Formats: sequence, C-alpha cells, structure tokens
Amino acid sequence: MCMSLPALVVALDPLGATVETEGRRSHASTVLEPEARVGDWVLVSAGTVVRRLEPEQADEIRRTLLEAMALEEAEASGLGAPVEGR
Repeated sequence: MCMSLPALVVALDPLGATVETEGRRSHASTVLEPEARVGDWVLVSAGTVVRRLEPEQADEIRRTLLEAMALEEAEASGLGAPVEGR
C-alpha cells in the first residue's frame, strides 16, 4: 500500500513543483494538477501531484496518518495493544 502525507507546494518551475512534507523537500510533476500554486496543499503519489487539498483536509489527513503510524510503531515494538485480525 502506498501512503502519502500532504505536502505543501513551496516553489514552481516549468517541470513541476517543489513540495515539502514533514520538513523534507522533493520535486513532483504537476502534469495531473497544472493549477497547483505555491501555498497549496497537495497529495503526491509516485512523484506526481495527484490532488489539491483544502488546508483542513491536509491537516486531518496528516494527523490521522501520523496517529496510525505511531500505533503501528508501538505495536511493532510490543508497546501497543494487538490489532484485531492479526
């Protein structure tokens, strides 16, 4: 499964956008979202901006995914409760 935290568009160039996620910057194509602008929150998959997000959506997705990742990490280290079905 591929997951992506929301990214903030911090710069644009003729080939796409520089995006920042959790303090890390990378480059992403804007071919699927040519309307992306600096300051937009986006989802990036396989190096391509696939969707623009409202800031509230980005925050909710980010919080949910970070919580899920923390639970998974706790479970893997034996600190969390077992997940049903495992």
